[in-house]
Amino acid sequence: MARVNLPKLETIVLAVMLVLLVLDAGGGPGWHAASAESVFAARMERVGYAPLYNVIASVAALLPWGEVGFRLGVLDAVLAALTLAGVVAAVRALVPRDVSASLVSVALLVLAPPVREAAAFAGPSILAACGAVWAFACGARYARDHQAHDAFAALGACALVIGSAPWLGGLVTISTAVWLFRSGGRDVTAIGIGAVGALVVVLWLDANGPLPGAAGSLASAVAVSGRGAAVIVVGAGLIGAGFGALTALPHARWLAWFVVLAGAHEIVVGGSAAVLLAVLAIGVAIIPSAIIRATQPKLEGPRRQLLAAGAGVPLIAIAALVGGTFTVDDPGRAPTQLAGDLTAAQPPGPGVFVATRATTWFALQYESAIAGMRPDLAFVPLLPPTEADAVVANALRGQRIAASDAAAFGRLDVRRAIPRGRGFQLVGDLPATSTVPSGPASYASAVGREQATLLALERARHEAASQRLDAAARALGLEARFGAADLAILAATLATAERPALFGYLPLDERRPGPWLYEIFGDDLAWVAGLAIPTVDDHAPIARRLHAKWRDVILGKLKPDDPSIAALGVRAVAATNELFAK
Repeated sequence: MARVNLPKLETIVLAVMLVLLVLDAGGGPGWHAASAESVFAARMERVGYAPLYNVIASVAALLPWGEVGFRLGVLDAVLAALTLAGVVAAVRALVPRDVSASLVSVALLVLAPPVREAAAFAGPSILAACGAVWAFACGARYARDHQAHDAFAALGACALVIGSAPWLGGLVTISTAVWLFRSGGRDVTAIGIGAVGALVVVLWLDANGPLPGAAGSLASAVAVSGRGAAVIVVGAGLIGAGFGALTALPHARWLAWFVVLAGAHEIVVGGSAAVLLAVLAIGVAIIPSAIIRATQPKLEGPRRQLLAAGAGVPLIAIAALVGGTFTVDDPGRAPTQLAGDLTAAQPPGPGVFVATRATTWFALQYESAIAGMRPDLAFVPLLPPTEADAVVANALRGQRIAASDAAAFGRLDVRRAIPRGRGFQLVGDLPATSTVPSGPASYASAVGREQATLLALERARHEAASQRLDAAARALGLEARFGAADLAILAATLATAERPALFGYLPLDERRPGPWLYEIFGDDLAWVAGLAIPTVDDHAPIARRLHAKWRDVILGKLKPDDPSIAALGVRAVAATNELFAK
């Protein structure tokens, strides 16, 4: 039986994917954990949840081109290309006659958002995925050919998983060792396990922080792993791996076990969606191979390879339609822009800057550590509101500057803030003057747009609480909605008990922050000022429909327990009870 079809396919996939993924790598620090990984790399720190990735990232951070975030984006692109080449190698070991079916697996992974994001921004999950697929590929090769170098390579790949996802790596290493031992590799397994154990001691020696905790859940695992085109990888991979195991395809049961390990890790610990999708993609290739075995079992040569690849084209087409990622949502310099907008206009320190959102904190931490931004300000990490407000109070008592990305939190008064850029200087007395706000900021990427929305709402909240309703409308960019005459009315309007502001009582987390919140805030401004409000239809967000119901209750047209409010859901009922109890 021919096994060596398309012998250079791994190399071709590696070369092509390397070019594609490097060109699509993140161009800046990235958001959230990606920027934190860049900080660790720049400081050459090792943390307990991914010490081997930290070592590799620290080396990559020394490269002489681009900023640290970009360098790590290129590193992860290289690791992703190696992962895709490993998928090809694994498929070759699993279904050697139909190795071209691996191109279907590769295409689906390239379209899957979790994999593309892991390949573009700093993070250890892509190193764990690379280790997992190569551990399976080399383990299957050893079970077939009994070459010692394959056994050592399999255990070396396990070390990559241990150093980037410790709990998963431990399980994968034990499973691979059992597989190699049962395949006759007793001596090489013992030597390899000893080497891996020594590496583990070195990696965790003086590493900072504990091992990762149980931060995952079934709901989050389903949401992340089934996002966009990834749902096709999950569905087809489960079918392929299950079919292979049930039909006693050589090594398929070990593949199914790897899938179980990766899935359990994603549910319990989290952060390993790329690993789960990578091992599932190996199972995807079983489907076109099975189609050929059923329809053209005697076909060989180039025609068989073309048929194997072509049989998976419908899967690729469906994946592209349901949410294929053709390019990552790269924020570029947006995190740097956000950090600058929050701090550049603040008065000279010494002082503190209190972040109330994780996105803000990571952006500030990156710019402070990498670029030395505002050394006169101490950036305070996320704290409960009743602790964060104490930090502000202590700073003000010590005659130091206090600033934040929010106008108020905890027991602070929202009016006792001075807008500075997109941030706020928090003060002890009511400000005597005000500035005319500009509209919402423009930050690249979905996360950037969310942050722009939240900052604009925070500025509008401050202006409205300070009885400057026209300024609140301008902060949200609602000049086109209200016009000059309505803005003049808003400028002269004061909130009354008969028309109280309602926005703060609404449940606003039904969807991601965006301009839909501006319209609801605009409804609230119009309500307080007695201006005309557009009719709200049944397709409007629940919060906007609830606001309309509340207006009718206050005007005596409805009762708080009206069935139409209950029809909006439990959250709407609870918010209604809270509002009218006050």
